[in-house]
Amino acid sequence: NGQFGWEAASTNWVYGSIRGMESNKGTDAGDQPSINPLQTFSETATNDYIDVKWRTVYDAIARCNSTIIVTNLALTNGTITQAQADLWIQQARVLRGWYHFDAWRMWAGKIPYLDETTDYKAVTNSADVRAQIIADITEGTKLPINMGAVGKFNKTVSQILLAKAIMDMNKDYAGALTLLNDARSSGKKPNGANIGLSAT
Repeated sequence: NGQFGWEAASTNWVYGSIRGMESNKGTDAGDQPSINPLQTFSETATNDYIDVKWRTVYDAIARCNSTIIVTNLALTNGTITQAQADLWIQQARVLRGWYHFDAWRMWAGKIPYLDETTDYKAVTNSADVRAQIIADITEGTKLPINMGAVGKFNKTVSQILLAKAIMDMNKDYAGALTLLNDARSSGKKPNGANIGLSAT
């Protein structure tokens, strides 16, 4: 079990491209055998790919929550400014929203939503968590357009992710179009470069 291999890749190659029949794992039945039942829609709950995906997504969510807790503690202790706290919490929340959205798509909405205040003894997967996911991703639209690095979420990336989430979860195509039009007209890469396929 590679914890950060194909089982948990954020590209969702196995769960999207292979299950969607636009890709094939190739090779033989003995190579990555856990993909075979996923490809034929005959997997069970004990499939190790599904287990690793779940653990990886919720580990990422836990890291986002830890970031929020530590950032709030640092703000309370006066070791960071409010502006720094806002920036770090917005980044953590949009990431938390993205990981919850990834889980929501994988498990048909039957997932627990975990934030920095969650009582882990009372967690269920019966609530409709779409509003909480959307609220988290929306926090990312408050980020600067230039984050100074290509590997970070910025306002534009967050707008595009939010558009994807509201289309998928709420069928809000009009709201998504507004976000996408804004990203197209004034969006930038996280390092401030123009969006598009040109080299950064």
